[in-house]
Amino acid sequence: METRSDSQSQLPELPELPELPSAAVVISHDVEDYTAWKRAFDRHAGARRNAGIVAAHVNQDAENPNRLSIYLAGTDRAKLAAFVGDIALMAAMREAGVTGPPHIVDLTPMEDLTHKDRPLAGLIIRQEVRDYAAWKQAFDGHGDARSKAGVVGHAVSRSVRNPNVVVIYLQSESLEALRAFAAAPDLKAVMEAAGVVGAPDLSFVHGGAWQT
Repeated sequence: METRSDSQSQLPELPELPELPSAAVVISHDVEDYTAWKRAFDRHAGARRNAGIVAAHVNQDAENPNRLSIYLAGTDRAKLAAFVGDIALMAAMREAGVTGPPHIVDLTPMEDLTHKDRPLAGLIIRQEVRDYAAWKQAFDGHGDARSKAGVVGHAVSRSVRNPNVVVIYLQSESLEALRAFAAAPDLKAVMEAAGVVGAPDLSFVHGGAWQT
C-alpha cells in the first residue's frame, strides 16, 4: 500500500485558477445618460450569455461618467465577433442612448489577476512594445513597485490586429493612487527599458461591478 510522508500529507492544496477567456473586445462610446444606458445593458445580459460571453465589465471615464469602456470576454472569438457585429446590437445600443459610432478593439487576454468581488478604480494603459516577451518580463519584474503604489490587481491583453499593442488594466482602491503611480518620476525610464514605443495612452476610470 502506498504511503505518504508527513510533509507530503500536510502540503496545502493550491487553488485552481479560472480558465482564461480565449477572446475579448473593448467597446468604447459615449451615452446620453449612464443610468438609462445601464438599465438597457443589464436587460441584455441573456443575449451576452447566449453569445458565449463569460465576463462583462463597464468602466466610466473619471472625468466624464457618460464616456464608457466596456470589456466583454468570451469563449469563442467567432461568436463574440458575430455578437458585436450584429445589426440588432447596434439598434439596441442606439435605443439605449449611445451617441456616435462605437470604437471596438479585438483583444487576446494574456493574464487576468483582477479583483471581481467589488468595484475598484482603474487605469487603462494602451501602448506598443518592441517585443512582447521582453516587455512582459519587465512588467512582471515591476510588480513590487505596483503593489507599493497601491495597485491591487491587473490584467494584460494583446491587440489581435497588432500583437505588439498591449492593453493593461490596473486596479486600485483609489484613483489618486493610480494617478500618483502613473506620474512617478522613474516610470518613464522603466517603460523605455521594457521596450515601450512612443507615449502610452492612459485612461483613468471608475470600474463597475463585474458580471461573470
